[in-house]
Amino acid sequence: MPAPPLRPPLPVWRHALGGALAAVAALVTMAATAWAALTLLGAGAVASVTRLVPALMSLAVGGGITLDSAAGSTGAGGLGGLFGGDGGGGGLSLGLTGEVTLTPLTLSFLGTAVLATGFFRPLRRRARPTPAMLWARCGGALATAAVALPTCAVLARGTARLPENVKDRIGERVGSGRFGGGGGLASVSFRTDVVTTAFLGFLGVTAVLAVGCLAARRTALPRPVALGGPRLKWHAVLSALTGTAAVLCCAALAVAVLAGAAALTGRERAAEAAGVLLLAGPNLIAVLLTTGSGTSWEAGLRRVRPEGGGLAGMFGAGEQDGAGRDRSVDLGHWAGAGVPLWAVGLLLTLLLSLLAGYVAAARTPPRTARQDADSLLDRHADTALRMGVAVGAATFALPWLARGSLRIGVSLMGNEMGGLRAGLESSPRLSALTAFVVAALAAYGGSRLQGRRARRREGPAGASGTASRRRSLTPDPAP
Repeated sequence: MPAPPLRPPLPVWRHALGGALAAVAALVTMAATAWAALTLLGAGAVASVTRLVPALMSLAVGGGITLDSAAGSTGAGGLGGLFGGDGGGGGLSLGLTGEVTLTPLTLSFLGTAVLATGFFRPLRRRARPTPAMLWARCGGALATAAVALPTCAVLARGTARLPENVKDRIGERVGSGRFGGGGGLASVSFRTDVVTTAFLGFLGVTAVLAVGCLAARRTALPRPVALGGPRLKWHAVLSALTGTAAVLCCAALAVAVLAGAAALTGRERAAEAAGVLLLAGPNLIAVLLTTGSGTSWEAGLRRVRPEGGGLAGMFGAGEQDGAGRDRSVDLGHWAGAGVPLWAVGLLLTLLLSLLAGYVAAARTPPRTARQDADSLLDRHADTALRMGVAVGAATFALPWLARGSLRIGVSLMGNEMGGLRAGLESSPRLSALTAFVVAALAAYGGSRLQGRRARRREGPAGASGTASRRRSLTPDPAP
């Protein structure tokens, strides 16, 4: 059956418009997902969702959130009266500062997937575009990102109400008879860094388009790109890895949808789980996979204590009780089902690398005799080497993307009285090297398995083809 005729290429202005629409679709998808997650988590009771959505989108492209609050005063009770506190709000002034650093990778994944699909999918089954058309398409996407991301960062500011348990905790640690109470801290303002968000978001869009030009399948690209050395060398490996990552992230999204459906029956914990997975499902997958290659992950809650004595020491900031002790969990050695998390991660990495190596070998075009003679490695070793390099680079980058932290500090008259730090911290160590070795070995096995299976398929097909050719050359027997 003949292939359908190729459609003519789009004009340059249509390519620029298509790139812009792909970027807009990615941002809208991220905003809708953030809104759904915040609704499931009940974040509307803390701050306006219309302000929290752009804040999460700024975090998803690499920005950070700064917290700042200057409450009125502590009142006259306790030591506040020594400084002129009379109960009418003339006591000691409390302040709260903090930082939030977190990348909700679900939003990042959805934005990347929608941007890549909207950018490359319309080029399918069209005549090969010229380089100018591809540049126009990239320009439309980058220009839209350069305008939309700073706008999103500007909108990501507002006021959040502190939960009652947090206010009570501040009152216990800062008040408790020494200052009269910490009830003055009732809210905190938040904002994002516009420059950092715009710069990192622009770099992220550029990286997505660059990797897409190497990994995109079933699309028409300009001849210098389609037949260039980078795409010919890395297309099979990168397309297999990006497909595997997409399947994992979609699995996390499916679990989030199931949890959201369970939340409709009135299960509050299911709604919280769905909200967390809609924001950080790929973060959990990244923790699992990198733990198997040796990355040390630690989830903890620590109290920040000022150094020395002075005013802070006089007010008892260095005191510690049983309820305020630091807590931390080494996730690598945590065994939820009797098996350490690092062992599960290592096994999953091996299986996924084996599968990716099989797929990459199937998508690698066969070599000619001259290419085999000129190459230092055979096709299986070459696939394994490239797979190891790509997985090692991803293992080096993922801990920096999946980690998160929250730091809150309470100050009195400009002096820091203490605070807390909570988050998920990582130490990559030599995990990139370990991931390189594991992925290369598994991909080599997958490539060998694909080659053996391909030879088995070619055997019967070749034999039947030879027999049919012989029958066609043999004269029919006389009746």
